[in-house]
Amino acid sequence: MVEKGEDVRVVTSEILRRVNEDNRRIRLLEQRMDRMDDSVGGLEDNVLSDLDELKMGIERLSDKILKISEKLKGIEDEIERVKKDLGKTATKSEVKQLETFVNIVNPITSKFVTREELERMMDERSKVPKRA
Repeated sequence: MVEKGEDVRVVTSEILRRVNEDNRRIRLLEQRMDRMDDSVGGLEDNVLSDLDELKMGIERLSDKILKISEKLKGIEDEIERVKKDLGKTATKSEVKQLETFVNIVNPITSKFVTREELERMMDERSKVPKRA
């Protein structure tokens, strides 16, 4: 029976050694899993943070686009107003006609007759004998 008792001790010690080895492996796997969980958690935090920054950037761009759109609308309205105002202005030919008219009646360049000159000329004509 000595052999049997010793075999039981050898088997028991082998079982204990295997159990301890399995426990050690399980602990190592648990540590790896914890590290992986930490890494994945860090990555998730980074992704969430980047998404928040991206959302804020998109909102800022959206606001800028809206402001630019409003400015463009204002510019388009102003262009329409200027078009209407231009329709009311004189054309080049109309300005030339006005210029011609002003040149005709301009007292500086036109030769006007004074009352005295007109009376004197009429007197001279009336004194000149009429030819038949």
